[in-house]
Amino acid sequence: MVLAQSPGRPPFFSSTAVFVCELVKLLVCIVLTIHETIHDTGRFYPWDFIRDIFGGDAWKLSIPAMLYAIQNNLQYVAAHALDPSTFQVTYQLKILTTALFSVLLLHRVLRALKWMSLVMLTIGIGLVSVEVSKNSTAQKAAVDHIGTLQETAAVTNTRPDVIVGLLVTLMACVLSGLAGVYFEKVLKTTEGSLWLRNIQLSLFSLPFALLAVFLKDGNGVAEKGFFVGYDWVIIAAIACQSAGGLIVAVVVKYADNILKGFATSISIIISVFISVYLFQSTIGSVSLVGIALVLVATYLYSQPDKAIVK
Repeated sequence: MVLAQSPGRPPFFSSTAVFVCELVKLLVCIVLTIHETIHDTGRFYPWDFIRDIFGGDAWKLSIPAMLYAIQNNLQYVAAHALDPSTFQVTYQLKILTTALFSVLLLHRVLRALKWMSLVMLTIGIGLVSVEVSKNSTAQKAAVDHIGTLQETAAVTNTRPDVIVGLLVTLMACVLSGLAGVYFEKVLKTTEGSLWLRNIQLSLFSLPFALLAVFLKDGNGVAEKGFFVGYDWVIIAAIACQSAGGLIVAVVVKYADNILKGFATSISIIISVFISVYLFQSTIGSVSLVGIALVLVATYLYSQPDKAIVK
């Protein structure tokens, strides 16, 4: 996605890419569900398929879809209210809110060592994100945006109150943790298959994604077209995002949201090293400290809990 938005590339509307990504995930899950049904039963009835999607407890997936939609909008507000570094650091609190909701909703037990590793992970990935954000900001500042489709609110000097930005970011972290853990609970405590649940989540998410297109880029889409700027790089980025979303669902189903946070953090570190090769970025001392904290936190969290001797 960074390559798709790099300087010199044809501009495109990121909101349309989000919508297409969700649509791709929906279509892939439909195909997988049909294949799974035929494999298990030897037949496929479209009416039963539709009834499974919209019947029963399908409404439960509307809750995480709505929470994710609100969270995404809060992110835009927070990113405008805070400088990039503050936002990136503060937003990593979603790691801790996810752990908290895992304890509250899933009754997961986390010992002191695991909480310490989660705090280290939060600090470490926050440090890495700060430097990534600074590099991205410097790169964008070198590009002439006049005549392009993308706009940056960061160039204005009319930021809302910082306290408001911090509160909004905290709300986004809470909603992120709640939505992720609630989705995990639905996956693990109901009878619907993984792919069926993803179909339901996508169906509830698509209206919110389409609404974001019209609210954020409606005028541009009407003037330039929905797929303006799309090429093989954009298509590849959407394919990677879609595949990543499905992989995350598998991780949540068979592992948990906390481990997903560790996997996401490791993936950010990998992307930092890839950026050095693709964009000639540099890895500063702040990133190195952050990477070290993430690796230590991952090791500590993987340690088995000591048995309590009574």
